Amino acid sequence: MIPTIILILGMVVASFIQQTGYVLAAFATSVVLTWLLSRWEFLQSIGVLFCVFLFGVLVGQPSCRTVVNDDVTEAVVFSEPSEKNKTIAVDLLLPDEGRQVRCYLWKDERSKQVALGHSLLVKGVDKGFIRSSDWQYGGRGFSKMSRLERLRMWFLGIRHQLLSRYRTLQTDDDQYAVLAAMTLGDKSALSKELRDVYSVTGASHVLALSGLHMGIIFFLLHRLTLGRRHFWLSQVIIVLGLWSFAFLTGLSPSVVRSATMLSAYVLFSFMGRQRNSVNLLCFTAIVMLLVNPQSLYDVGFQLSFTAVLSILLWLPLIDRFLPENYFVTRRFQHYLYSMVGMSLAAQLAVAPLIVYYFGRFSTYFLLTNFIVIPLATAILYGALLVVIVPMFGPVLLWVVGILNKALEWISQMPYSCIDGLHPSVLQICLFYIGVISLYWAVRRLAPTTSRVASVRCR
Repeated sequence: MIPTIILILGMVVASFIQQTGYVLAAFATSVVLTWLLSRWEFLQSIGVLFCVFLFGVLVGQPSCRTVVNDDVTEAVVFSEPSEKNKTIAVDLLLPDEGRQVRCYLWKDERSKQVALGHSLLVKGVDKGFIRSSDWQYGGRGFSKMSRLERLRMWFLGIRHQLLSRYRTLQTDDDQYAVLAAMTLGDKSALSKELRDVYSVTGASHVLALSGLHMGIIFFLLHRLTLGRRHFWLSQVIIVLGLWSFAFLTGLSPSVVRSATMLSAYVLFSFMGRQRNSVNLLCFTAIVMLLVNPQSLYDVGFQLSFTAVLSILLWLPLIDRFLPENYFVTRRFQHYLYSMVGMSLAAQLAVAPLIVYYFGRFSTYFLLTNFIVIPLATAILYGALLVVIVPMFGPVLLWVVGILNKALEWISQMPYSCIDGLHPSVLQICLFYIGVISLYWAVRRLAPTTSRVASVRCR
């Protein structure tokens, strides 16, 4: 875990260092000196960490392209268009430049016809707001897409068909919006009022696909596969299923993190190697940051990794205070313990970030999770069932309606959230230092497994 933290620290420092040549020279010198320190293990370890830090500085160098492109650019609509008051919001893929931008087309009859996969010719694509006279249909953007981009477009096409099937159900706008966001990652239909309800109650993580959803998919695939008799085949099916769902939902950072981590878990299971969850999480973070260093500044990336890391560190530590095999005959108590433990551990890690970015703290987050997690599981399973058997659609919509009404009731409770919080970066850092200190103090006080077992035997 320490090398991962050092790498991230180097990527943060990179934004303050513009001399890439000097950093590259320092990195090469550090590698040579670290190799020469082979006789002194401690000094060599320090040298390795310093090399990792400099590598993070190199990887995290900001892009030099700052010129706004006013030329006509070939683009492909790469998301479901979202209709605003005066604009149509779309994600445009620029095949010639290998990047994706968020644009807002002036709303008129022509822009309302824009759909996923359309090729456009756009002028001033980096300005964000596109006037009606600055774009038109046409170009060869679709033919210039790479194989990976074509694969993503194919999955997005399947998602478009599934969303169309959702629209055929007799549902109101809020039910459709929540169903589309929770199962397919499309949040374009969410109204501001509905977003506020989920934000006030602390249930926004359910609308943003994350480890919770991938864990449910993993559990379902594990149950449906062929078992130990065809172990290797079942593992291949699980990995393919996880990444198919990731592509289907748009490859958000939290979903990619979960898919990468679970794939590594499956791979180590197939190889018969020991699986350390914290190491798998750090490996996933390193891979994602090397592929896209800008992921470090994505709010979803930060919330996802801090929540999972906190759960992986705190829950095993608290387990050491309990007798061995305590929950073997206490399934309901184990469910309550897991729900409360994961909720508190995750909230302890993400609450400072949520307060910093959104200025809000949800006071009833524990009550919310007791309602949201079971219903989210039922909605995901129900969505898979409705795709196969559409006649169960009304039942699925009924469950979604219960979720919306329950969260609306919680949001109207007194003191449901604390608004107007604006902590500084220093205050956030001090809070995390306090949390880390508390963790190490509890870890020193926690008994080992053998001590707990021996006390139980007496």
